[in-house]
Amino acid sequence: MATTESRIGRARPLTAAERKRRQRDRLQHAGLTAVEVWIPARHRPFLRRVEQLLRRNVVPALVETDDTESWGRRAMDINMLRETLDDFTSENGFTFAAREADGEEAIEIVVEDRDEFPIVISADDEQILCLTYLWDEAQVKTTSRTELLAALLEMNVPLPLSSFGKIGDRYVVFGALAAGSTIEDVVTELEVLSDNTLEAIEVVGPFLN
Repeated sequence: MATTESRIGRARPLTAAERKRRQRDRLQHAGLTAVEVWIPARHRPFLRRVEQLLRRNVVPALVETDDTESWGRRAMDINMLRETLDDFTSENGFTFAAREADGEEAIEIVVEDRDEFPIVISADDEQILCLTYLWDEAQVKTTSRTELLAALLEMNVPLPLSSFGKIGDRYVVFGALAAGSTIEDVVTELEVLSDNTLEAIEVVGPFLN
């Protein structure tokens, strides 16, 4: 596990423009080309899934319209989430890698250039939970625990879509979505949670060993 000091001292995060430029260069190097299409907005999640398949040289079978319209309501399918988000780049330039989480009925999302803070996604019939482990109790300075907890409580209000909690002796930042959320909703949650994680690490750094 990386130390908090190394996390805080990491290189400056890439801007959205830099992430997009790096992604374009990587895709072009892989022999892919950009194609602009115009479709009804409700079909965007389905088109993104087709794009991921075509990148792997898998040509999907044609489906009925009713099937395409259902894509925006199927984000709670954890396997579909993993397949869709793996090697996916959002409109804001965030690139994700997805894999199965060890020993859990969940998936782990790694944001490019932020691999020390993977996001664990689990889903059931009621909600989609996105969670990042931060630090454990042993990393908190004994004399600073009260200040750290106060800082987390204060950040709970201004940080969008995210809250802090604790699982066992590990502190976490998390966000929850309705089970019927779309892929676009999940992508937004992942982007915000990743940004909030970096902000939290910066704020509480002085309170950690």
